[in-house]
Amino acid sequence: MAIIQSQLIQFDDKIRLRRFDENKELREKRDIILGKLRGRFEALRKEEKLDVPTFEHFNQGSYEMGTGIHPEKGDYDIDVGLAFNCAKTKYLNPVDLKILVDDALEGHTLLGSEVRRSCVTVRYQKEGELAFHVDLAIYTYDNPDSPTRRMFIAKGKRGSGENDRHWEESEPRKLTDWVAGRFVDEEQQRQFLRVIRALKRWKTKKFATDGQNAPSGIGLTVAAGQWFKPQVTVDPFKSTTTTIDDLKAMRNLVDTMVSHFTPTSTKADGSTLYRLAVTLPVAPGTDIFTKMTEGQMTTFRERLTQLRDCLDQVKNEVDIVEACKRMQDQFGDEFPVPEKDSTGRKAGPAIVSSAVSA
Repeated sequence: MAIIQSQLIQFDDKIRLRRFDENKELREKRDIILGKLRGRFEALRKEEKLDVPTFEHFNQGSYEMGTGIHPEKGDYDIDVGLAFNCAKTKYLNPVDLKILVDDALEGHTLLGSEVRRSCVTVRYQKEGELAFHVDLAIYTYDNPDSPTRRMFIAKGKRGSGENDRHWEESEPRKLTDWVAGRFVDEEQQRQFLRVIRALKRWKTKKFATDGQNAPSGIGLTVAAGQWFKPQVTVDPFKSTTTTIDDLKAMRNLVDTMVSHFTPTSTKADGSTLYRLAVTLPVAPGTDIFTKMTEGQMTTFRERLTQLRDCLDQVKNEVDIVEACKRMQDQFGDEFPVPEKDSTGRKAGPAIVSSAVSA
């Protein structure tokens, strides 16, 4: 049996988006945007006597959760929440507040900003091509002065009708805390995050031509948060020696996900359609995959099944080079394949120190 734990760690090092050094430029752009918004809103209050509420900002999404990966096409992003200190009743049309933000950033970059359904996106370019973007999610409260206040995110685009715009209860910081606190043991938590990042790269590889048909990254993250079982074992006789098996942990998670799909209907050709429900653990508690069609969900299940079968083949492969080639087929060329001369064809033991990076 080929042991590829070291290659899985190398793979994670390649795809993992670090939140500090590598994202310095993004953080700088974020801070400039926040400064411009605060300055513009203050000018509106003083010069035009408009009652523009103040806001607090916070990082959210995969950047803050530590589940971010390098985008294959170079479009890096950072998700920022803007929590405005007002009641949502101040803006009966939630798009009005998003437009206020968008207008304040007019001309800020050559590519400009755009009011999208769940955020305001500010795009930047380098050498004439899209390089990265900042997504600003807009929030208010039911009652900003209440100690039990609830947060709501603005949904809708410019020109959205009443049926296509609304305030939706949301708890992004609680979701981040939920992901961060899945496992008390640090080694188990690091493995958990590595497997999520690997599955997100698998998604970009296997759904490269599917666009919006692909399962969302947050859906994969929450599914892992619900069903992931760590494969980290400490030798009771050698407390500093830890056996870590990311391959087994990933295989078991994928198999569990496949088992949770339920048949929904049968097509004319006799094939079965399936759905997978993954519920947000915080408000609004909705099914993350609800917008995927049965056909899309069935394709998702088929590709997960193919991944599971591949991981089984990798586990049973005696040649580490061949095992890693199989992994490349699922995860892309970033997965390392050792030279045969350096492997002796078979791998060493799956022993990794507790200092494995997250």
